Amino acid sequence: MKFSCSLETSSERIRLVNVISPLIKAGYQLVTQRQEPSENGGNIIHVVAKSQGSKTQEDLIDDLSSIEGCTLFQLEIDGEGSADTIPSAVASAPPPVTQDLDQKNALAAIGAQYPDIADIVRHYEASLPHESRAKAMHELGRKVGSGIYKRDYSLGSPLKMPTTINRELVPALKSFSKVKAKNNLVALTKCPFCKLSDSNHSGCHFVVGYIDGFLSSNPAVDRVRVEESSCGAGTTNICEFIIW
Repeated sequence: MKFSCSLETSSERIRLVNVISPLIKAGYQLVTQRQEPSENGGNIIHVVAKSQGSKTQEDLIDDLSSIEGCTLFQLEIDGEGSADTIPSAVASAPPPVTQDLDQKNALAAIGAQYPDIADIVRHYEASLPHESRAKAMHELGRKVGSGIYKRDYSLGSPLKMPTTINRELVPALKSFSKVKAKNNLVALTKCPFCKLSDSNHSGCHFVVGYIDGFLSSNPAVDRVRVEESSCGAGTTNICEFIIW
């Protein structure tokens, strides 16, 4: 099983060697590895590696999530390559979601399953106390959006507002929802995070955080403010967001 992953460290002192050493000890064969500074004062570690023996996808997620001081925000798995790799049908299946899902495990599951993340996000939301739900959902979305920008859109010259909304943010959001955008208004016309809710729209806090993290990771965007202007939970299933 070959995989590529990206992890963000909580401190600049946690470097590439602190990530690859646990992976080698856990029995993974490294192919490539790269380190770059993150905007949050830590480092982003990119690794391509192969598992050996009978490691499963769940084993891989557990091993990556257990690296001290690191948050897994992107994981891509290639199940091809040897007789004991995970069959493609199994590798593409959602990882099991448990009742004690925390942010670290939620990010690992999202990284493995992206863009099919609605069930994971909703399960994480349901596990949160009501009073902290909005903040936690925003933070989860911010980390996911930031990771997607760094993975898919950080190469080349960064685009300024509002060009980055139409050329980068909208295509990123289209990976999990139908999207319409005009100027600084973005609408998810089939919001996957609210479609099963009759009134509660805290799932949209995830989208607010996603947009915030995505745009804030763009060095050409100085400051950004995102607000949900309309939620379609229980009605139209169209959720609108304003970006300043």
